[in-house]
Amino acid sequence: MPDIWRTGRDRVEGDQRQRHSIRLARAGLLWLICTLLAVAGPMARAQETDDGHSAGDTEAADSDCQNGYLETLKTSVRAYRLDEPINLDGVLDEAVWQNPDTAPLVQNDPDNGCPPRHDTDWWIAYDDEAIYLGARMHDSAPDSIVARKVRRDDWTQSDWLFLNLDTFNDDRNGFSFRVNPAGSIGDAYLYNDGWDDDSWDAVWEVATLIDDGGWNVEMRIPFSQINFPDEEEQVWGINVSRRTVRYNERAELMHRPRSASGYIRRFPDLLGINGIDPQRKLELLPYLTARGEFLNVDPEDPFRSGADAYYNAGLDLKYGLSSNLNLTATFNPDFGQVEVDPAVVNLSDTETFYSEKRPFFVKDANIFRFGSEGTNNNWSFNWMDPMLFYSRRVGRTPQLSRPEADYLEPIGPTTILGAGKISGKVGDNDIGLLTALTSQEMVRYQSDGQPGEAIVEPLTTYSVMRLKRTTEDGGRGIGVMATSTWRDMLDAKARAELPAQALSGGLDGWLTLDDDNVWAVRGYATGSYVRGTASAIDDLQLSSRRYFDRPQAPHISYDPQRTSLSGWAARGMLNKQSGNITLNTALGGVSPGYEINDLGFLYRSDRVNWHLATGYRWLEPNKLFRNRGFNLAAYKTWDFGGTPDAGGYGGFWHTVFANYWAIGGSVFYNPERNNILATRGGPIMRVPEHREFELWMDTDTRKAIYLNPWFSVWDTASGSNGWNVGCRVVVKPTSDIELVFEPRYNQYYDDSQWVTNQDDALMTATFGTRHVFADMDFKQLSIGTRINWTFTPKLTLQGYIQPLFATGNYWRLKEFARPNTYVFDVYGESNNSTVDRDENGDYVIDPDGDGPAEPFTVSDPNFNFKSLKVNIVLRWEYRPGSTFYLVWTQDRVDFADPGKFNVRRDARALVAAPGDNIFMAKLTYWFDL
Repeated sequence: MPDIWRTGRDRVEGDQRQRHSIRLARAGLLWLICTLLAVAGPMARAQETDDGHSAGDTEAADSDCQNGYLETLKTSVRAYRLDEPINLDGVLDEAVWQNPDTAPLVQNDPDNGCPPRHDTDWWIAYDDEAIYLGARMHDSAPDSIVARKVRRDDWTQSDWLFLNLDTFNDDRNGFSFRVNPAGSIGDAYLYNDGWDDDSWDAVWEVATLIDDGGWNVEMRIPFSQINFPDEEEQVWGINVSRRTVRYNERAELMHRPRSASGYIRRFPDLLGINGIDPQRKLELLPYLTARGEFLNVDPEDPFRSGADAYYNAGLDLKYGLSSNLNLTATFNPDFGQVEVDPAVVNLSDTETFYSEKRPFFVKDANIFRFGSEGTNNNWSFNWMDPMLFYSRRVGRTPQLSRPEADYLEPIGPTTILGAGKISGKVGDNDIGLLTALTSQEMVRYQSDGQPGEAIVEPLTTYSVMRLKRTTEDGGRGIGVMATSTWRDMLDAKARAELPAQALSGGLDGWLTLDDDNVWAVRGYATGSYVRGTASAIDDLQLSSRRYFDRPQAPHISYDPQRTSLSGWAARGMLNKQSGNITLNTALGGVSPGYEINDLGFLYRSDRVNWHLATGYRWLEPNKLFRNRGFNLAAYKTWDFGGTPDAGGYGGFWHTVFANYWAIGGSVFYNPERNNILATRGGPIMRVPEHREFELWMDTDTRKAIYLNPWFSVWDTASGSNGWNVGCRVVVKPTSDIELVFEPRYNQYYDDSQWVTNQDDALMTATFGTRHVFADMDFKQLSIGTRINWTFTPKLTLQGYIQPLFATGNYWRLKEFARPNTYVFDVYGESNNSTVDRDENGDYVIDPDGDGPAEPFTVSDPNFNFKSLKVNIVLRWEYRPGSTFYLVWTQDRVDFADPGKFNVRRDARALVAAPGDNIFMAKLTYWFDL
């Protein structure tokens, strides 16, 4: 046996049990510490909460104060038409604010159904151009008002006032505007009867004032920023919500019992808005950018100097086609991201999903959601719903292979020549139409001193259509969505590597099964069609999403001459929306030929998945608990040939204590099962049973220091095991500074980490391929740090720093022996095989010694990936809708010492590594014409 494997074998035989015992001991110790901390805090202060009320009195207070008070709540309120202008200064001295108060609020938390601790006086007014809110938040202790400054749309533990408007009164959708006493604001689009999307931004104005009796708000929202019916008399839904953080109190215009579901459908009616017919507004948003790149490049590189400058300009526009329909267009848009994506290490065969951050796409993104509405819980176990429209496909990094060359021109995102969309309502139908045109991208290169040029992305058109219709009460809805991708395939290289045409479409909907909205079902069915050359479609057949060449998949027909691919995906879900007993179950499937990744996001095809989760929750508070609950769940996954692929069962639970600390966790068990994808296109592997445990904790988020630690541990019957620990720490030293630290450490040992596949016709046991695996030790440490400094609500400085250290140490290379087992032949130990290192450090493997099999080489898979990402953003909204950005981004990467984890050494190497620096300035100016 070669000496290079002796250490590995000794570890397997001698240290595996010790390793597992150590991890379990760590898990048990941390579980004990966290449990003691979580329980000791609440127990010590269970009798007295921050508001001076006994926690044990809460349940009685709920029932006592509700007697008669709920009868004073109103089902409708009226707006006043203005006959004088409003001076937005926070001083409620205009005549309209002297009218009788509009309506009382009611606590929904913590004392459900009770009067608020302090009164709130509020009024709604309007003129031909805008709707106004005036509000007086009385407070007996104004020095206790929490007024934290944060950037727009950031959430912080502060006092807040919300104005929510259901302008179509459809009981499902709406607009939300919020402000805190410091003048910090947020806005969001509401959908699915209470979910929100804060990527939606409007141009509106607000003023606040704190005095010795409380705090005031004056808010002005132009009608051009919201959609509403084209009718003489408007009837909207409305909710005013006040959050008083020191009591954790949420007082609202509408009442919702603790165990009930529904939010927007409970809004009272807003009456009295008549005769508004705002002119169709044209909004223009031109931009200018300047970008400087200071990179570490080869001095001989003919395409980069290491200090390059770029300038750009473009225009976004929005035109109101009607009061409920908008046209948005962009010309030479700036789709550069202000915030960077975090660094990740992905050892799987699936694509990493990143969220969208580009302004044109995040605005009105809710309209293009598909298949998720209708239920308030959308649980999934070993399942991810296909996403028909994944906007990051538009303007992605060019996809075609790069030419082999000495020097290559830098390749950035694909240029978007123009994009436009129509969004809003036509009659009773929600509508969204989007189209974008991206340019043909060429790259220059130099090889042996000779210049050249090659295509890396063809000219492409992307289109999306979305229609949705909802009943008046929001209890039923149906929608349709279609996408298309068309590429100009004049170039032979593009024809060989990419489909020429990709289409997808689907139907989705939901139905409430009873008048009280206790039970609901939702579902969707979609289809896809992709057409191209045999080469391009062959790449799709063999991709990690489907592995059509799997030898033990007779239900799949692999054809390398195929020029099209089609398939379907569908899922149905039943959900119990309210009550103490919870239940959620779903059945879904994705056929083998389903493919949407030209404009969508598909995690995996060829799978059928089912789950059932049910539990119980205690929602009424008592002396120790605010609420608590548990759930039991089971799930199973098959391929379309009926082969079981995954399955398990377990439970998860949570408890919120009287002082707002919380603790929760989960335990799951996965029996021995098939894994049809472990060999990445090869035969089925029978993997051992898997156990996992997770524990998390929350402290009181209202405090100056907030902690959210978590811990998880897992192991298998074969000895693989790992653990993951982290903690989110939020520190608020002043009212305008917030520091967020999120250290994470992940460590695991895997006795079957895939390395590569090697064709060998003599390997008949595994259908002509040697599937090479190894034992692997993986360690990863990352420390995400955010610094938010809010000078004023319109001037902020945000910093993000993420060092990441990840190593993989591979040893004991081996090959999968035979299908439907978990048996491996270790190189150097089995079948007279040998393994040696060559001069490059790669492994030379002879799988049968003097036998007929040919030796082959495996590149050394060990790695040590070190990354440092820095992103500093200064944002100044110097006038409503107009913003100036100043951004610095630095990226450092180092790969020295593969397979060896040493944070001190690696940190020094990372600091010494050359860094790439990018500076950017961006100016936008909003014109309202």
